[in-house]
Amino acid sequence: MQKALRFTFLILLAITAFAAAGAAQSRPIDGEWDGSLTTPGGVSRFKVVFKADGEKLTGTVKRAAGDSALTGTIKGDDITFTYSIIYNENELVMTVTAKRSGDKIDGTVSFGGRGEGGWSASRQPPPDK
Repeated sequence: MQKALRFTFLILLAITAFAAAGAAQSRPIDGEWDGSLTTPGGVSRFKVVFKADGEKLTGTVKRAAGDSALTGTIKGDDITFTYSIIYNENELVMTVTAKRSGDKIDGTVSFGGRGEGGWSASRQPPPDK
């Protein structure tokens, strides 16, 4: 009897853990995220607002130098999008390829095909009510 209770408890614990992990991942990407970009000149911080419609991803990268519209796709945990910035008076297309894990996104950014850097974002928990 004691063995059966322990086994049942372990099964319930495992189900709870898997359900919690699935709930965190199924949370929509929509909303504001705190982002950072690693460049040869250092780390740049910004906000990103995502909006998903099926696999279509849109939104805005909010930088001190101005906002840029983003467009891309989200397929499961895989995220790809582009946005443009003005760098040295020229348009530079930034292409982000990343993977989402709950409220964290990590990946790389291509600087118009001229180099790469690290790209990450995290969603801050909502304030307590």
